[in-house]
Amino acid sequence: MVAVLRVQEYGRIHCGAAFSPESRTVTLAQHRELERFSESYRRTRGVAVFQNGPRNSLVAQNYVGVIQLGRHQVEVLPKIDGENHEVRRSLVRMVAATLGLTLHADTVSAVERTDHSILEVLIRLYCEQLWLQVRRGMLRRYESREDNLTVLRGRLNVSRQLRHNLARPDRLYCTFDEFCEDNPLNRVLKAALRVLLGAARAESTVRSVSELLFCFQDVSDVSPQAISWTQAGVDRLSERYAPLVRMSRLFLEGCSPDLIAGSAVGFAVLFDMNELFEEYVGRQARRVFSKQGLNVALQGPKRHLARALHGGRSFELRPDVVVSHGHQPTVVIDTKWKRLREDAAHESVSSADMYQMYAYAQRYDVDQVILLYPHHSGLGSWKPRRAVYEVGGPAGGVEKRRCVSVSTIDLLNLASIPAQLEALSQPLQL
Repeated sequence: MVAVLRVQEYGRIHCGAAFSPESRTVTLAQHRELERFSESYRRTRGVAVFQNGPRNSLVAQNYVGVIQLGRHQVEVLPKIDGENHEVRRSLVRMVAATLGLTLHADTVSAVERTDHSILEVLIRLYCEQLWLQVRRGMLRRYESREDNLTVLRGRLNVSRQLRHNLARPDRLYCTFDEFCEDNPLNRVLKAALRVLLGAARAESTVRSVSELLFCFQDVSDVSPQAISWTQAGVDRLSERYAPLVRMSRLFLEGCSPDLIAGSAVGFAVLFDMNELFEEYVGRQARRVFSKQGLNVALQGPKRHLARALHGGRSFELRPDVVVSHGHQPTVVIDTKWKRLREDAAHESVSSADMYQMYAYAQRYDVDQVILLYPHHSGLGSWKPRRAVYEVGGPAGGVEKRRCVSVSTIDLLNLASIPAQLEALSQPLQL
């Protein structure tokens, strides 16, 4: 039985005599392996998964997911209010939405019933999505092939013919296109299945992965390091595989030798909560506001804060979400994965964030800019706006009145997200 040690962001993992999920302790050897893994992650990705804390503890940072540590697992969950299964359910929904995956009701129910980590849930979700595509027929593409044949197929490869068959007039070295299953995209899927076969722990999941591998028996094996992601890209005919390719890359990068070198960590799937929160809110905003006939741009459109006197534009601006009516921006939303505190000055909204919102308001010429944070129980009941600050107006010498709203969004009940977004984007009554 796999033991799963669960900890939330900024929670501590202590060093003890044995691996214990209840007391959140790992052995000294496991502690060192996690330190090595965190250092490898910092070296390859630029950020650390853990920081050293007091009394020889490890403090989880804002990277959530699963780290496989021998036969045990360490699961880091986002700091969202609720029981572990509720937090895991929200995390799975957010990941599925950002990857473009369809989440069925039985999968959601399985998340709430299981004691397995989120990794097992993601593997199951991957298998479900891949079975849907395999049952529609294995993806085939025209692939260039070369072979030494007895009859001409395609065209004669003159240079290779002279090199290999100068004394063999009965052989023809041919270059031809073959419509086959053995193509780069299928190789990526098979490589991901190979990795997942070693990572899966539930019997039903292992069986599903094994059966899928049998479906790919005519596809060549390729190591994760040898994959060409450019060649494995999707086109118009293979667009249905796009979410699976994104998920495959997530799994294959999780077993990268650069990432796990020098440690006993065999596999890791981690998500930066800053990026996940931003991407999830952006996709939900697009879904909500598109129904109102509005345009929603994520990470753009790009504008610049200034122009050098003897040069080009400088200091690029790129908000998380820009809602526009036609070509005119109306609302700018910028997400911040940070917990507000009622007992702090301005509820811990930083001056730097306000300066950034002021720049957005001016350069995008909008009346309303929204700073959006995750909600938590320490802030009381949810409301569309926690505070509104005027950053322009006649008193400031600016003709147009502009405001920055500080808002939160409750991630425990994701079904309410559309209603929350609609409420916080309503025009201000000044």
